[in-house]
Parts: sequence; C-alpha cells; structure tokens
Amino acid sequence: MERLHAVDALRALALLGILSVNIWYFAFPENLVGGGRSAGLSETGSGDDAGAFAAADQWVAFAATAVFEGKSYVIFSFLFGLAFVLQWSSAHRAGVSEVSRSQRRFTGLVVLGLLHGVFLFVGDILLAYAVLGFALLGLRRISTRAALLLAAGLWVVVALALLGLGALTWWLESAPLMDGAAMSPESMESSGLIMASEEARAAYTGSLGSYLAFQLDAYALVAPSMLLVQGPIAFAAFLLGLVLGRLRMLERILAGEIATARLVSVMLPALAVGGGLSVTAAWMVWGGEPGAGGLGAETLSAGLIFLAGPVQATGYVLAALLVMRHRGFSWLVRLLAPAGRMSLSNYLGQSLVLALIFSALGAPLGLGLAGQLSASQVGGVVVVLWLGQLGISHLWLRFFDRGPMEAPLRAWTYAVKPLHVKPAQDHPSA
Repeated sequence: MERLHAVDALRALALLGILSVNIWYFAFPENLVGGGRSAGLSETGSGDDAGAFAAADQWVAFAATAVFEGKSYVIFSFLFGLAFVLQWSSAHRAGVSEVSRSQRRFTGLVVLGLLHGVFLFVGDILLAYAVLGFALLGLRRISTRAALLLAAGLWVVVALALLGLGALTWWLESAPLMDGAAMSPESMESSGLIMASEEARAAYTGSLGSYLAFQLDAYALVAPSMLLVQGPIAFAAFLLGLVLGRLRMLERILAGEIATARLVSVMLPALAVGGGLSVTAAWMVWGGEPGAGGLGAETLSAGLIFLAGPVQATGYVLAALLVMRHRGFSWLVRLLAPAGRMSLSNYLGQSLVLALIFSALGAPLGLGLAGQLSASQVGGVVVVLWLGQLGISHLWLRFFDRGPMEAPLRAWTYAVKPLHVKPAQDHPSA
C-alpha cells in the first residue's frame, strides 16, 4: 500500500502534543515522584512575587492540559494500531508471517523502551506499546463489534476508576474526621512519603550518579502506572486503529468518499464534549493557585482528562483530515510529513534534547535547568524544539530513506540493510 503522507503529517502533529505534555516532567522532575502535575509551578517568580503564578504562565499550563494532555498519546496510539494493519498487509504480500515480523518488532521496542525509560524519560510509552502490541497480535482477527466493545469498555473502566478515586480522595480531604492538611503535598514531603521538590531537582540536576538513581527510583514508580492506567487507553486506541485500518477509513476520508457534512456532524460534537470536559479538568488544576485543590482535585481532573481524551482526539483527527484532504493545504502535508515518517526518532530525540536542557546530562554544558524556567519559557522550548524537528526531518530525508532509529528497527524486523543513502529522486514526503 502506498504510504499515506497525511497520516505522517498527523503523526507530526501528535508529536507536538506529546512534547507539550512530556516537557513538564523534565522541567519539574518533582512531578515524577508524587508531587502532582502542579508541583513546582507555584514557585515561579522572585522577591515579593515568589510563589505567585503569573497570568501568562497560568494560561500556558492551562492550555497544555486542555488542548494536549490525554489527547496526543491517544492519537499516537491510534496511528500505531493503524500501522499494524499496513505492516501485516505488507507481510502477506511478501509471503511471510506477520507474527514473526511483529514479534521481532515488539522485542526491539521493548529494548528501546527500557533504555529510554531508564536513561532519558521514565514516562516512556514504547515499552507499553510493545507489551500491548503482543496482545493486539493475539487479537488481530477479532471482529469489529468485539473490538469496539472492548475498546469502549477499557476506556470507560479506566476513566470511571480515576473519577471514583478522585471523588473519594476529595471527600476524605474534606471529611470532618480526617485531617485534610495531612494529605497535602507539603505534609507528605515532610513525612517522607514523597520526595521534596528541592531534593528531586538536586538529584535530577546533580551528578550523573544521582541522576541515574533518581531515574531508577522514578521509573519504578511511573512504569506500572503507564502499563495499568495509560496502557488500557492506548490499547483501546490500538483496537480502533485496527478496525479503521481494515475498513480503509482514513484512505476513504482523504479520497473524499465520505461527505464533509457527515464528518463535521461527528467532529463538532466530539470537540464540544471532549473540549468541555478538558477545560473543566484544566480549570480544576490551573484555575486558581496551583495545587490549591489538593490531591482529590488533581485526581478528579485526571479522570476527566481520561474520559475526554478519546472523544476530543476523534474531533482532532477528523478536523486534521478534513484540512489535509483539501488541495489548498497540500503544502501543510509536505511540511509535516517528514517529521511523521521519523516519529520514533523524533520521539526519542525530544527526550534526549529535553534531558540535556533540564537534567544532569546538560549540567556540564551549563544547562541542567530543571525548576529554573517559568511555564511560559517552557512553552517557548516546546515551539522551538518542534519546529527544529520539522526542519531536521526534512534535511535528514534528503539523504536517507528512513530516520536514524527507524532504520535499525526496520533492519531488525525485516532483516535488511539498516541505512543507506537515498537514490537521486526525492521521496514525495521529503
């Protein structure tokens, strides 16, 4: 099947969202060790303004939650599931087993995920993708009805579980028989239940040894939640990608076979419902002083984000496809597609650059800026880094067929030459 350049462009947009969410865990590493999503951000400012959360910073954090959090990785996961269909079709055309190829690919992702999680970003999703990929391989012949029911069930169960936990925590914080202050981040820091912000930043930006120790401790804390909380939502997106890939739905949309009015009738309600839930979730965390709502409010907000994510992501995908199927926006597809073709390299590259900027890896270069940038400055890093990746992807694909991480993974999966210089003609998406 000919590569869908619009799908590559969609991956590039998902990479922007993933970067916009992940960067906060590099910039404020206390978020990784139990401090909550608002950890550290209330400390921006200096002098008389210390502890104040500037309006611009508040809006940046609010936008990251409302627009990207819980949506971008759903889109990325959906496209990952869609890619399975394309890879399995390729295996059938080549007369080889899709099982052996997939097993080799997932094994490679396990290795990459572990290395990425331990050394760069403990919130790695590749390990979860590999584990869930094996599960999807076993269910590759699942019926459309069963796949959709299973996807919906996983989504609802995770969202309701988080909402229930958040409601219970909120009630305990306000219950007359409980000391709500004892559940605050400050109290948990003083009692040693979670690492203090200053201690987390010192470990993250200190020596290489302290950095690796912090990474291992945080990875042991975060990795199970990636598998047990985000994992089911990612698997639901895999299943949706599998179903729509079989139906060639994206191809049909891009070819104009489905009327714009019909797509808009789904897109607008999805954006309205998902956006409303996401704005509510963002307001619970960022509407006032960061962390003022307590652990209960943050957990409830996370539940709303998980509930809104697949709905809002559906609206995003339909809106993007409607734009990209219009001939007047073919330039946009050409601009974005190379970064999407190199999505694995760009995902890992984001982590490497952010680790150099914020952690001990960049300290010898005068960096190690964790906790030193405001939310607005963090937002600026997102824009500059993503635009840089667009440019580098175009440049790389002028000379090579595949990205620097895609090539060895493909070589391992298909037993082919890992990387070679391109022929004279340009690839259409490069």
